[in-house]
Amino acid sequence: MRKTLLTLVSVAAFGVAAMAADAPQFQSYAHPTLFGSEAQVQVGANSDKIVGGKITKADNAKTITGKDNVLVQTFAKKEMEKLAANANGSSWSIKSPVLRSELAQTISDGLELAEVKTADKYTDVPTSYWAKDAIDRALSADIMIGYPDKSFKPEQRVTKAEVFCTLAKIFDVPTTKNVPAYNGKTIQHIPTWAYAATNEVLATGILDAVPDEAALINNQYLSKEQVTYLVGALSEYLKKNPQAATNAVKVESAYATSSMLVKFEDRLSARVSNAGDRFTAKLVEPATIGGKTYPAGAKVRGIVSEVVRPGVKNPGYIKVQFKEVVDGDTVTALPDVVVEAAAQDTKDPNFVARVVGAPLSCAGRILGVAGRTVGQECNLASNAVEEYGDRLSNTLVDKFSLQPVAGLKSFGNSFVTAGKLVWNTVENATGGVFGVGYEILDEVRYLFAPGYSNNTSLNPKETVKVTFQEK
Repeated sequence: MRKTLLTLVSVAAFGVAAMAADAPQFQSYAHPTLFGSEAQVQVGANSDKIVGGKITKADNAKTITGKDNVLVQTFAKKEMEKLAANANGSSWSIKSPVLRSELAQTISDGLELAEVKTADKYTDVPTSYWAKDAIDRALSADIMIGYPDKSFKPEQRVTKAEVFCTLAKIFDVPTTKNVPAYNGKTIQHIPTWAYAATNEVLATGILDAVPDEAALINNQYLSKEQVTYLVGALSEYLKKNPQAATNAVKVESAYATSSMLVKFEDRLSARVSNAGDRFTAKLVEPATIGGKTYPAGAKVRGIVSEVVRPGVKNPGYIKVQFKEVVDGDTVTALPDVVVEAAAQDTKDPNFVARVVGAPLSCAGRILGVAGRTVGQECNLASNAVEEYGDRLSNTLVDKFSLQPVAGLKSFGNSFVTAGKLVWNTVENATGGVFGVGYEILDEVRYLFAPGYSNNTSLNPKETVKVTFQEK
């Protein structure tokens, strides 16, 4: 499984004023490189740093049926936004091990554990602690427990085995005490006391939803990212199999949902849209949302929150969030978790429209690749000059410190630095030329075969049915 999840750092907000303040979550630009490989240049919402790296849509990302590379909001993404918003310090990462507080929060949200009026008092969980309510709910349901010294240790990392044992309290399915294995590979760091619980988790099939199979099998800890996907999958499993739930949780066999059928007014595409773009659509038929019925023709507003440009062997993708429905002066925030979405009627831009628009989009994309190539060369040269100066400085320092061998080694490394710059320059320039050629061919393909990119776009007059999960 190739599963890479993308970092989300902004918190969903609703309302006209809130929409104006929304920051684009993430955007990346395809940048083909040497030998046909491909990198994505990623720009985060909260940073002006640009980093390279292959970005692939997670296999378990929720998409609009009929639009395989148009994504919508999911429980896991929403939960990671919440955890990021309450993180302590700038070193927080979705790839770092999940903490006890984060596990309690994710389980309480994912399983919709009941609120509690009284709870155990722990010396290290004050009333003001961000996850206090979630910890109380997890404790009340007997899914998590504290320590004998009256502490909960909310900032302590949770091992993979402990996560599996915690989740196994929530459901009851047939299991064995054999050595746990996933996809034919033994799961590492599982002590014998956790075999049964791990096999119980395996029996549900929810591990298929967890990103990064290698880390899942080999690491001692599950990441925050992996746990949010795991709990989200468990919630789905229990709603489909309520008989498997233990007394620890109350599971409804069906979602409380609201649906709407909308027709788009704007064009959204992984090829040309940008993170932060606003879009509007109209209700095709009346819809009841948040307890109020909206007539056909009411306006629906949304935002493009993620964009990955198409590239070599990568169709790219676009993620949208439906934010609110408007009828006159009445505005209702839409639920932020989509249960299901499906394209009912798809359309392609006509040939004349494609011909008119192609020169501008093609020129922009070519200049984008060329500019990033030049920018990368500046970075390469700057880094090489700095490293070369350090090498020569070390050469002189070592010489006058009567360390001739070390000085010769530093001098020799300066030639290595120069050689690396030459190689990286050739690779970068070749990649830039290749990228320009790729963008031209992609534009020609779009002119004559627009359906190729239809599954990464939403076009005017296309209709989509969206079903939301309501609390």
